[in-house]
Amino acid sequence: MTDCIKTDVFVSGGGPVGLLIAYGLARQGVDSLLVEQYVKEEQAMYGRATTLYPRTLEMLDQLDLLEDLNQIGYIGRNSVTYKDGKRVTSRGWHVMFERMHGTFLDYCLNIRQKYSEEVIQSAYQKFGKRAFTGWKLESYSVDNASDDDYKVTSHIREIKTDRLLTVKSKYIVGADGGRSLVRRTAEIPFDGDHTDFKWVRIDGHFKTNMPDADLGFASIESRSHGNVLWVQLDHGVKRIGFAMTDGMIAKYGGKLTEEQAKEEAVRSMEPFTLEFESVDWWTLYSINQRVADAFFANDRVLLAGDACHTHSSGAAQGMNTGVHDAVNLAWKLGGVVKGWYAADVLKTYDSERRPAALRLIELDRAFSATISGQVPDSHKDTYIDANELFTKLFDETILFNIGLGINYQESIINKAVSAGMVSAGWRAPDALVYSPGSRVPTRLFQWTKNRGQWTFIVFAGQPTLTHANLAPAIEKLKGIADTLPSGMVRFLTLVAQSAAEGDQMFDLPKIGNVYYDQDRAAHAAYTISTRNGAVAVLRPDGILGHAVSLTEVDSLVGFLRGFTQAR
Repeated sequence: MTDCIKTDVFVSGGGPVGLLIAYGLARQGVDSLLVEQYVKEEQAMYGRATTLYPRTLEMLDQLDLLEDLNQIGYIGRNSVTYKDGKRVTSRGWHVMFERMHGTFLDYCLNIRQKYSEEVIQSAYQKFGKRAFTGWKLESYSVDNASDDDYKVTSHIREIKTDRLLTVKSKYIVGADGGRSLVRRTAEIPFDGDHTDFKWVRIDGHFKTNMPDADLGFASIESRSHGNVLWVQLDHGVKRIGFAMTDGMIAKYGGKLTEEQAKEEAVRSMEPFTLEFESVDWWTLYSINQRVADAFFANDRVLLAGDACHTHSSGAAQGMNTGVHDAVNLAWKLGGVVKGWYAADVLKTYDSERRPAALRLIELDRAFSATISGQVPDSHKDTYIDANELFTKLFDETILFNIGLGINYQESIINKAVSAGMVSAGWRAPDALVYSPGSRVPTRLFQWTKNRGQWTFIVFAGQPTLTHANLAPAIEKLKGIADTLPSGMVRFLTLVAQSAAEGDQMFDLPKIGNVYYDQDRAAHAAYTISTRNGAVAVLRPDGILGHAVSLTEVDSLVGFLRGFTQAR
């Protein structure tokens, strides 16, 4: 008889997305079982995803992962572009860095997927968890008529021994890549385009006479190889990437050996020189652009990462989008499993992340063409230079690409605000605040770590001006907290005055820990008047869910009842 294991959530796929989901659940006290068919320690050094953008870094920081990642990766803060051996200042990736406003993490982190996976897996193991590596999902079924809540039955096999296990779970998450068995079993269509574009990527130790080769990023506008990518990675490794053009396809027949790829890499860098000291990894891949018809199906099946969207690496969106998926899903799934939320909250994973994926695919169609040196038919009337068009498109979509501009529509968890000018569904701003007695500021995000809790920030303004409304508002918040599931919310009080003044005010109405916004930076970031104050409600993933004035706290009851289960 096959052994059987019970768990809350079964996760198929142990790449960064699957690991993040399992880790995010573990931080909430939710049990999971994760399987990954490949034993990563037995694989050769590999490249894959590398560049992480500011909003992704913020989310990883909220999960207490960023410090370890930063210690390994390369911090990129600038880039350079060349054409015919000369620097081009009007185009290139540098525009991205000029637009990284409103975040303290105003850089890109270049780290190969091998190392990011190791960091996440190590954090997961600290919760007493381990991934079932070398195990493969064989099949699964969903029985919504089952008497208990473990309605998903999965069958897994250890590849080396053929040992079989049955896993009973409440939910199954497919983070198992573009050929996802979870998606195919659920019969979720995965429609899209198969393009003619093929790209080469090579990681290794290189020598070149190109100026500023270690700046972080470089672009070479090649007449023969498209827009050539140059990235400084971790451990002194660099990546070069280029398009397999029509001329190369005619020459090689659509396939390359490693030696041929290296020869073409040398040509792509001309007039600069390139010498290979070693190659860690290389690939030639075709570009497909597809989005699953649903990210949530059968009330129990969820998809994330490449299992529900595939595209080129042109704008370095693969892992960034996957992290957004994982963080968005983990807090919702964890809360539903714990009984905090109505099941409809899981529907918002699909309604939020699928439109973002569709937008990404729309952009990728243009990016993949221009990086390959082609102008899409839709732009041929106005552009003849692919590099100029790429620059225009990238400039127009930078905030989306770096994640700071990604936002979600109104829903049961995003309600139009009645205080401040930050819209519900957008990233909540960060700011510097002071702890009592401290002369050194800390980031507000330091006190809003992602453990699946909502954060209510009471903007107390200037207490001498807000006192009449502040005290009753805080009493009402305490009453609201008593009606919610235990542990679901936490509170912070921000006072718009110096810590020196505040330390002497023992009669200050407050809830949760108090921090001092002595420069008014936090109030300004949320556009909250220090004369009136307000309450901002932050989702566990750092998205603003709602905001009300101090006199409207009662209205939060209706907002929360829309998706929570009463205590």
